Amino acid sequence: MDVVITTDRRPTPEMIEDARRLAEKLKAPYVKRRHRTIESIKKEFIKNVLVVGRDLNLTLHTISGKKLFFHPGLLKIRLLNYLSTGHEAMIDAMELKEGDKVLDCNLGLAQDALLAAFVSKREVVGVEKDPVIFEIVSRGLRSYRPKGKLKVAEFAFKLVRPVLGDNYEFLKKQPDKSFDIVYFSPMFVKPKWHCDVMAPFREVAVKDFVTPETLKEAERVARKRVVIKVNKGVKELFPFLSDYELRPSSTNVEYLVKIL
Repeated sequence: MDVVITTDRRPTPEMIEDARRLAEKLKAPYVKRRHRTIESIKKEFIKNVLVVGRDLNLTLHTISGKKLFFHPGLLKIRLLNYLSTGHEAMIDAMELKEGDKVLDCNLGLAQDALLAAFVSKREVVGVEKDPVIFEIVSRGLRSYRPKGKLKVAEFAFKLVRPVLGDNYEFLKKQPDKSFDIVYFSPMFVKPKWHCDVMAPFREVAVKDFVTPETLKEAERVARKRVVIKVNKGVKELFPFLSDYELRPSSTNVEYLVKIL
């Protein structure tokens, strides 16, 4: 993702130094904020603008005017549902148990990984392909402090380990059966509903679907099962998913499962 790096309007020396380091790391232009607006920077560079803010957290201002930052999103609702019923669609599809080792091949904003970490009470490795999203989420996981009913999951934020890279290349380097569950949540193909929470992420996220070659590696690496989250009706579009069992849910999401 092409970005320009800047800071809040009144940056501290630490924020400026961090923004400069981040610009070098991402090979992106650094722009002094001064009295400039985000819109003027976007107009000049025609790129998304990544802003270093207080506590060195990051906010991405997209070309279309949306904002992307780390937040738990629907995690709270899903977690409370799991705590009250003992069931949650992703957890059920995984048949996730305490102690299971999970590899999340599409980390995104880490909501699935956080829920998996809460249930497994073990480190969840999450692979993220886009360097900008990786930076936003890595910092968010370190600094976010759950409040209210979400506080029960505070420990899970420390158990998610983001890894920057391509999931196929990462899988190829893993030993056979080195994870209990390998999980994919690629960007939905032809989404059938609008979600304001995910709209900024959808605009900028990598939109690769799972390839047959990647699945072959995942099936080698997983000890128990491979699980893919898709929107309804997607399985029929990809013949190589024919041997994956469909697990419907009460939402517009389905889970495809291969038990090993």
